[in-house]
Amino acid sequence: MLKAKLSVTIITLNEEKDLPSCIASVGKLADEIIIVDSGSTDRTIEIARKHGAKIYYRKFDNYANQKNFALKLASGKWILSLDADEQVEPELGDEIHSILTDHKSSFIAYTIPRKNIIFRKFIKYTRWQPELDRHIWLWKKNNGMWIGDVHEEVEVNGNVGKLINAKIHYQYNTVSEFLEMTNSYSELESSEKVKRKVKYSFARMIINSIYNFGVRYIYRLGFLDGWRGFVLSYLMAIYHLELWVKVWEKERRR
Repeated sequence: MLKAKLSVTIITLNEEKDLPSCIASVGKLADEIIIVDSGSTDRTIEIARKHGAKIYYRKFDNYANQKNFALKLASGKWILSLDADEQVEPELGDEIHSILTDHKSSFIAYTIPRKNIIFRKFIKYTRWQPELDRHIWLWKKNNGMWIGDVHEEVEVNGNVGKLINAKIHYQYNTVSEFLEMTNSYSELESSEKVKRKVKYSFARMIINSIYNFGVRYIYRLGFLDGWRGFVLSYLMAIYHLELWVKVWEKERRR
C-alpha cells in the first residue's frame, strides 16, 4: 500500500554526540529530515549533511517558534518531531509505518510515550514514567502547530490516537548537565510567566517546591528509582525555587 510522506523535524545546537544515532533510528522511515540549527560550533552540521538532512539556520528565541519554523519547511503529509537525543526503536518505527499506510484512519495526530534515560538508567517512576511523558509527536502537517515558549506542546484540532511503543530519550548523564538544563528552562519559563503577568509569590515558591518533591518522590514512587529518584526529586524542587526567584528578579527589573 502507498505510504504517505513523512518529514522528521529536529532542532539542534551542538548535538554531534547524539545526532548520528537519532538520524539512524529513522533512516528507513523518514522521507526527509529537516534540521533547524541555532548556531552549532561542533560537527553537528557536518553530521547532518553526511546523513542527507536538509539543514537550515534560525536564531533561537523559544522552543515553539524554533519547532514551528522546522514545521513550515517540511513537505511531508505527516510530521514526526524528535529531539536530537531521542531515538525511534524498531517497534515504534513499525507502528508509525502502519499509520503512514493507513489512509482510512480518522486520527490526525498520535501521542507517543517516552522512556527517559537519566544518569545512564531508565527512570521508571519519579514522574518520568513513559505514560506520564506521553505527548503528540506525530501529526498531519496541516492540522497542528507548537505552542508554549518552554515545555512546548503540539496543539491539534481533531481526533488524536495513541501509539503503544515508546521513543527513547537519552537525557542527562550528569548532575551538571541537568543543572544546565534547569538554568536554561527556568530562564525561558520565568520570562513566559512575566509575559503572562503571573506574579511572584513567596508562598507559591515554597509550596511549589515542596509539592514537586513530594509528588515525585512519594506519590509517583520516585523512591523505587533508588538514589536517582531522590536526586531528581530534589533537583526539580530546586528548579521551582530557581524559577520563582527569576520571576521576582524580572518583575523588579521591569
